[in-house]
Amino acid sequence: MERSIDDTFISLYADKAKGILTEKRFLKLTDAMEKEQENNQNRMQEIAAVISEEEHSEGDVRTFMEEIKRYAAITELDETVLNRLINRILIGKPEKIDGVRTQEVRIVYNFVGEL
Repeated sequence: MERSIDDTFISLYADKAKGILTEKRFLKLTDAMEKEQENNQNRMQEIAAVISEEEHSEGDVRTFMEEIKRYAAITELDETVLNRLINRILIGKPEKIDGVRTQEVRIVYNFVGEL
């Protein structure tokens, strides 16, 4: 791709030198191409960052699945299992709804966050 842009610049310069393009038109076209190239490079960096994050997330999910398989047959929830699988437990404020006491409990798991 980089070579193609260089070739286009050379071609534009040759057209300018032959008098086919005016100086003003040449500058306008080359400026537009440079901006497009910069935008493309920025977009490529954004895409690379998204791909990297997705790969990282995928690895976390795999790790979580391996941990879940490891503890699938447990009969007792002990401190070791809790520390390995759960990052934190969030307990909401108690409320009475229609005379029934309720309380929100949210669990944030290691590797995958809140499910």
